[in-house]
Amino acid sequence: MKKIVLLFAIIAIGTSSFAQDVKYGIKGGLNLANFSGDDMKGDSKADIYFGGFMRMTLTEWLDFQPELVYSRQGSSNDSEGIDAKFKTNFLNIPLLMRAKMIGSDKLYAIAGPQIGIHLSSEYEEDGDTADLDKAMSVLDFSVALGLQYDLNKQFSIEARYNFGLTKIFDNDYYEIDAKNSVFQIGIAASF
Repeated sequence: MKKIVLLFAIIAIGTSSFAQDVKYGIKGGLNLANFSGDDMKGDSKADIYFGGFMRMTLTEWLDFQPELVYSRQGSSNDSEGIDAKFKTNFLNIPLLMRAKMIGSDKLYAIAGPQIGIHLSSEYEEDGDTADLDKAMSVLDFSVALGLQYDLNKQFSIEARYNFGLTKIFDNDYYEIDAKNSVFQIGIAASF
């Protein structure tokens, strides 16, 4: 984990030397998380995400925006009399490009890769919980796509979809085809 945080810092510092303008900010909002893949089907689980970002202006229409985001994800299943929740916690590091949409000074498309560091996981069914930390992959790779609208110079709202590229379970424990699938809607404040 120290190596990943160091890599994040090197990318941010290296890119900021080319940037014309640098802003910092905080963000947070609602996750609607589920799993994609052949082996796990469930219902979306609502939870939260929050974190910080650095936005570096590269050109008048393009920004680089690395982030550090705590995200509560997972899935739920409320069928056939079973109330089950799969809860996962990640520290996500999106490395996003933010491009101004043609014809608008306030609407931006955002896209880029995301590295997720698994923090903890548990399975809860009818009040009983089981720790699944050892069964999870340490890293999760995904792609983020979305839109961001600047309300003014300080506040913006965004909608983003993160779709997982790698299996979240460690194959040494479970050979299950399940990837993260997370829709996010939230607000950001820059300063």
